Amino acid sequence: MPAAHRSRRLALLQTALVSTAFAMQLVISNAINPLLPIYRAQLGLNAVVLSLTFVLYVGALVVVLALLANPRFARHAPALLLASLVALVASDLFALHPEPWSILTARVLVGVAGGLGTGAASALVVGTIGAAGRSITSTGNIAGAVVGVVAAQLLVSTVGADAPGLVFVGHAVLVVVLFIALAAVLWARRRVNARALEHQTASIELGGRQRLRLPARALPVLVTGSIAWVALSISVVFSATIFADLGQPLVQAVGPALLLVASGILQFASPALTRVAPWLSGALTLAVGAAAVAAGSFAALPVIAVAGLTLIGAGAGVAYRAGLVAFTLGASSSRQGALASMYAAVTYAVAAASALIVGRVSDLIGFGPTAVGAYGLLTLLALLALAWAPRLRDTVEGEPAP
Repeated sequence: MPAAHRSRRLALLQTALVSTAFAMQLVISNAINPLLPIYRAQLGLNAVVLSLTFVLYVGALVVVLALLANPRFARHAPALLLASLVALVASDLFALHPEPWSILTARVLVGVAGGLGTGAASALVVGTIGAAGRSITSTGNIAGAVVGVVAAQLLVSTVGADAPGLVFVGHAVLVVVLFIALAAVLWARRRVNARALEHQTASIELGGRQRLRLPARALPVLVTGSIAWVALSISVVFSATIFADLGQPLVQAVGPALLLVASGILQFASPALTRVAPWLSGALTLAVGAAAVAAGSFAALPVIAVAGLTLIGAGAGVAYRAGLVAFTLGASSSRQGALASMYAAVTYAVAAASALIVGRVSDLIGFGPTAVGAYGLLTLLALLALAWAPRLRDTVEGEPAP
C-alpha cells in the first residue's frame, strides 16, 4: 500500500499548506495594526487615513469575494490560491515604501489576495478532508491574526521604528517559500483535486445557470457574524492607537494580542464546547467584554480594558465561527467555497463601514469618547443578538447537500 500511503501523506500536506497559505493572508492583514502608531508619528496620519488601511483592504476583499461567490469557481481553486500568494508578495513590496499612497496600495493588494484565497482555500480543504474543514476560513483568520499581531507588536517593542521593514521583508520571504512548496504539492495532486472539484460542480453545470441557494435563517446568521466581526475588527485596528492616545501602554501592548489569542482558543475549542454547552452562542460574552472596554476607556482602568478585550475575543470567536459553520452546514465543497466567500464578504463589508465611521468620529471628538460610544453600542447589539444568534448545537453536521 505504498501508493495509498503516499497519497494520504500528500493530502495531509496539501491541507496543511493550504491552511497556512490562507493564514498568511491574515498574518499581514493584521500585522499592520501594531505599526499604525509608528506610521501616525512618522507620517502624521489622521484617524480617517488609519481607518483606510482597513477599509481599502476590506473594499478590495469584498469586491473579489463577490465576484467569486459562485460554485463554478471551485474548479479553479488551486490557481486562485497561488495567485493570492503572488498578490501578497506584491503587497509586501509596496508596503516597504514608507509613503501613505504606497501603504494604502499595499492594503488593496492584501484585500485582493484575501478575496482570491478565501473561497479557494475553503473548497480545497473541504474537498480533501470533508466537513472537518468547514471552519478553515474562520480559524485561519484567527490563527493568522494572532501570529501577525503578536509578531509585529514584539518587533515594535524591541526595534521600534525599524519594525515595519522587518515585518514586510520577513513576510515576503515566507510567502515565496510557501508558494514554491504549495505549487509543487498542488501539481502532484492536480488530478485528484480536479476530480474532487469537478465532481462537486458537475451537477451545477448540467443544471444551467442557478443562483446560489442561501441556507435557512441566513439573515440572523449574517447579522450575528457581522456584529462579531465588527467587534474584532475595530478592536484589532484601533485599540493600539486608542490606548496609546489614552496613555494606557499596558492595553496598547497586550490587549489586541490577548483578544486574538482568546478568540483563537475559543474557536479551536468550539467542537468540544458543543458537547458540553450546546446552547452557547458567544453573544453574552461579547456584550460583557464590550461593556468592560467602554468602562476601561472612560475611567482609565487598564486592567478592566484588557479583560474586556479578552472577553470580546472569546465571545466574538465563538459567534463568528458558529455563524460560518451554520451558514455552510451540509454544503458541497463547491458551494462551501461560494458560501464562505459570501459570509466573509458581508461581515467584512459591515466591519469596513464601521471602521470608517469610527475613524471619522475619532477625528472629530477624539479616540477616547469614540471608544466609549462604539463599545457601548456594541454591548447593546450583542445583547440584542442573544435572541437570534446561532448556538453551537446549530453547527453539528448533518447530511451533505446535493
